[in-house]
Amino acid sequence: MNQRPFHDVHRIPLARPWFDDAEVAAAAAVVRSGQLCQGPQTEAFEAEFAAKLNVRHAVAVSNGSVALLVALEAMGVTAGDEAIVPDMTFISTVTSAVRLGATPVFGDITLTDYNLDANLVERLVTPKTKVLIPVHYAGQVADMDALADIARRHNLKILEDAAEAHLARYNGGKFAGTIGDTGIFSFTPTKPMTTGEGGMIVTDNDEIADRCRLIRNFGDRGKFNWDAMGFNYRLNEVASAIGRCQLAKLDEIVAMRRAKARRYDEGFAACDLIHIPWLRGREDSNYQLYTIRLAVDRLDVSRDAIIAELTDRGISTRLYYPALHRQGVFRPFGPQDDRRFPNALEFERSALSLPIFSGLTREEQDYIIKTIPAVLAAHRK
Repeated sequence: MNQRPFHDVHRIPLARPWFDDAEVAAAAAVVRSGQLCQGPQTEAFEAEFAAKLNVRHAVAVSNGSVALLVALEAMGVTAGDEAIVPDMTFISTVTSAVRLGATPVFGDITLTDYNLDANLVERLVTPKTKVLIPVHYAGQVADMDALADIARRHNLKILEDAAEAHLARYNGGKFAGTIGDTGIFSFTPTKPMTTGEGGMIVTDNDEIADRCRLIRNFGDRGKFNWDAMGFNYRLNEVASAIGRCQLAKLDEIVAMRRAKARRYDEGFAACDLIHIPWLRGREDSNYQLYTIRLAVDRLDVSRDAIIAELTDRGISTRLYYPALHRQGVFRPFGPQDDRRFPNALEFERSALSLPIFSGLTREEQDYIIKTIPAVLAAHRK
């Protein structure tokens, strides 16, 4: 009897959370306790997360998008301000500022680390600029030295969108999210650690931390003493208990992702149709994503056609993310000139992210490493 092809019986996802009995037991214990919000699990999760990153404060919230919104509000961003953001990122980086009445100012990315191009930022600064929001794309930390220098000279705040950068370091030193005034993390299921939905704000600034705690809990200082215009942005106790378990194994999770990234690097090194990720420090990234770019000008089909063919072969791939300046939601801020964003547009047409997660098996990764170059070779011009 002929054996069915690997991809006929097996589909490899882009990501999959790594849970074991610890998370199940922790969640069950919270349910049995009867205290499902504002309890000891969230307090402990915050304390442990702050200790892990060596910061004074960690404030747990309901998701990463909320973390951005609350942090920006606590930092004083308001109507009439401008926020400089990368043109290639998840939309929440931008809409969080827009929700507060700020105007997004898009900056192009580099084609090395795919982060905000610090060399272009200074020309975007105006008297209305309040905050820089660098994104540490795929777990690779942006050029924080250059951005911090610009912020100092122009009296700007920095909010690090470290949603994807758990335990990533900047040049072997500080953790992502701990370099600017404030940083945020996301705990959705695609991230290295997950609480299902959840987010965390980190800062060494006591005033910002106090404002974040107020805003996430209706602005209540206790006993219905409302001292700020807040809302319910709290993280629940079940999610916090799961987060503590995930945090305890985060070093192991990141180490496994780095090992899998090295296998991809080695496996694709001989394929001249693939640009593998460039990293400032090979062990600094947490490899939240393993994003490659295709030499699309040397192929007879588009990147989207390659994605479709890989899907047919059981390999999930995806573009993370399109250029935001073209998105309809931002039309009210006026037309944007494509010529200002050559790198974001090149990324949009050539990039795709590959499966990378703790449970990715050697057999699965071998199949990916074998299949992608073969598919590309079949479409070489």
